[in-house]
Amino acid sequence: MEPKNPRRRLLLFSVGAVLILLACVCTGSVPDDPVAPTPFTSSNNNNNDGNLVSDIPFEAVVQIWAIVDCGSGQLESWSGSGSIVSPDGFIVTNAHVVLSDRYCNVEDLLISMTQAEDRPPVDTYYADVYQADEGLDIAIIRITRDINNDLIDNSTLNLPTVGLGSSAELRLGDPVVIIGYPGIGGETITLTRGDVSGFTSENPYGDRAFIKTSATIAGGNSGGLAATEDGQLIGIPTQLGYGGEDQYVDCRTLADTNRDGIIDERDSCVPTGGFINALRPIRLALPLLEAAQRGEITITDTSAPQAELPTGGTEFAFEDDFSSDTGVWGTFSNDAASIQVSGGVLQFQVNNDNWYAWSPADLSYDDVIISVDVNVNSPAGDGDFGIICRYQDTEASNFYGLEISEDGYYAIWKYVNDEFEVLTGWDQSNAIAVGASNYILTAGCVGNQLAIAVNGEIVAEATDDTFASGQIGLIAGTFESPGLQVNFDNFLVSTVE
Repeated sequence: MEPKNPRRRLLLFSVGAVLILLACVCTGSVPDDPVAPTPFTSSNNNNNDGNLVSDIPFEAVVQIWAIVDCGSGQLESWSGSGSIVSPDGFIVTNAHVVLSDRYCNVEDLLISMTQAEDRPPVDTYYADVYQADEGLDIAIIRITRDINNDLIDNSTLNLPTVGLGSSAELRLGDPVVIIGYPGIGGETITLTRGDVSGFTSENPYGDRAFIKTSATIAGGNSGGLAATEDGQLIGIPTQLGYGGEDQYVDCRTLADTNRDGIIDERDSCVPTGGFINALRPIRLALPLLEAAQRGEITITDTSAPQAELPTGGTEFAFEDDFSSDTGVWGTFSNDAASIQVSGGVLQFQVNNDNWYAWSPADLSYDDVIISVDVNVNSPAGDGDFGIICRYQDTEASNFYGLEISEDGYYAIWKYVNDEFEVLTGWDQSNAIAVGASNYILTAGCVGNQLAIAVNGEIVAEATDDTFASGQIGLIAGTFESPGLQVNFDNFLVSTVE
């Protein structure tokens, strides 16, 4: 099988796409209703419909820029929104807005304050992360420095704030106001109206783990203000429950768009993901806010799924211990990469950076559970490897990829007519030991359900119905560092009835 070079395209579309549809493990108690402080209100005005908008606290909504280092120096890469909830500078936002991802380290957070509804926000402060829960995708940050990076006395800030409402009192059809900086379509603050269209349950957060809304919420609004008509904060727009397809969630500086050889602030941002249509209720942020106000600093990941691989009645279908080359596997060798059966393993050698090599077996199935032993014989540091299913090689390659990486990340993606689309990831999991030599990978491709487990623990699930059947196989690739050698052994396949 001749390798192809899609890794750079994967980079453009995989970052920031954080679609987590998995059950979470909660830390701490979750109160039913917050005690609302006195809300900040703006000047009295009426909108064109005659509805009073005097209580919508747009000045308490900020734009948050992540200052990151992606390997070529610091730059303002991606942005989100946040809501100031205390005069001394605590801000509620999304975890994915303020935390590092696989490709870039967040070095600082620039806070741009809203001063007028018809002008861009003004860079005013820097902030630090106090609390973040990646499973909830909620974070609490606090303004700590002025624009000159000097420490400030928080007690003197007296910032505009938004009052905390009660998401438990919401009903279907209740109006919702979304305020934030969408990142596309202009630089000024944007207000979007919608209605409560439903609720989504999730263990252990109950029947209102998500609030669904009819409002179209563009990605830069992620982490911003979702309020009642009288300006009470009742939800946080989040990627976790978004339902759009092929639309933009975040806009991140990830590619050398001006072709000057450097990825920096002079490049155009790359939109990724989809429109958001879900809110996290504000009650889920309260334990984090209370911990932050006590001065505690904690970053947790409660996103580890507690589900099982999709199964039904299973029947053993195929096994290969690679003691000999049976001709089932696609093998090749060239300067960029090689795949061969040697020494009782199927050996992948990837010599180039940003390169993928895959080997489909000459076996086709509909619904399968696949297990394989993985040995990283020659690490690259950030190489990835995994299982492919439903491979279809017509005029272009089409298949699902379920992978983990040496540095502790996972992803499920699909390759459609030689184009990548990430279904979930790349995100980090504590279940993936960083720098380990040996893993047991298990992948399920059953109906429209896809899942991958590492050493018996599921790290990712996704739902997609693009491909219903096809060949199975294995894959390995590199990112920034070349020279990855991965050995696969004890390949087992069971079909699912």
